Amino acid sequence: MSKYYTLKKNKILQPILSMKLKKIESCKVNVKTATLLFLFSFTLIFGQINQHHVINSAGNNWTLPNGTTISDNVGEPFVSTISNSGNMITQGFLQEFRISPFFTVTELHNGVSCKDKNDGNISLAITSNVSTYTAQYFWLPQQNCATNNCSALDSLKAGIYNVKVKIFYTVNSQTKIDSSNTITITINDALEPCKVKIYKGITVNGDGNNDVLTIDNISEFPNNHIYIYNRWGQLLYEETGYNNITKSWPQNQDKNNLTSTTYFYILNLGDGSNSIKGWVEVLKD
Repeated sequence: MSKYYTLKKNKILQPILSMKLKKIESCKVNVKTATLLFLFSFTLIFGQINQHHVINSAGNNWTLPNGTTISDNVGEPFVSTISNSGNMITQGFLQEFRISPFFTVTELHNGVSCKDKNDGNISLAITSNVSTYTAQYFWLPQQNCATNNCSALDSLKAGIYNVKVKIFYTVNSQTKIDSSNTITITINDALEPCKVKIYKGITVNGDGNNDVLTIDNISEFPNNHIYIYNRWGQLLYEETGYNNITKSWPQNQDKNNLTSTTYFYILNLGDGSNSIKGWVEVLKD
């Protein structure tokens, strides 16, 4: 007696007998045994196919405010089991992914523009992955910002300044505080003395702009002495310690007597340097 088996995917194997089986008990046992072995072998071949997929094949991606992209699925690769019917079952796990809040304080500063000038400045910028927070700034010397809310200082003289930043934010309804290390900033003094700049136009119309002869940085030379002449060489004004404000030209009582024309000056800074000579144009409506 011969027995034949035809393999068909997703169907129970059917024995094909070339002749009618006799009802012999021992033969039945052998046929059943052979059938079970064959079914088990078929399952191994067709029943399971493992495919390893790359991490991030499930879950989600997130973009932080600073542009960094993260994924919330971390762990083993996902395994897909494809059944005989074409159905897919995925196996694996997701692990919680947490990112701690971070804060970065960036400092920028400029030294004074010329020797003994008080025009240095400092500014602080905070970068964070937290969208909502408040900050306090503790400066030394403290008189630079007694209210602790200054992210920038200006009109600084040369010297050393210190600041510590405290940042307040909320996580799960709880207030958290982060503090920076103490930041030390040096505002450098300039080697060269301030250079004066004398503007060439005066518009005596009372609008508050260019109403007097304006000289930048003249306050750095308190011993200065200035002479102003008309075009015929007549001395119209002389002053020591010209400062653009309380000591300035033309004064109110002189403005009505001036005509629209060119005037000349000689400025001695009082520091031993050569006198500066030039002209200025007065314009009247």
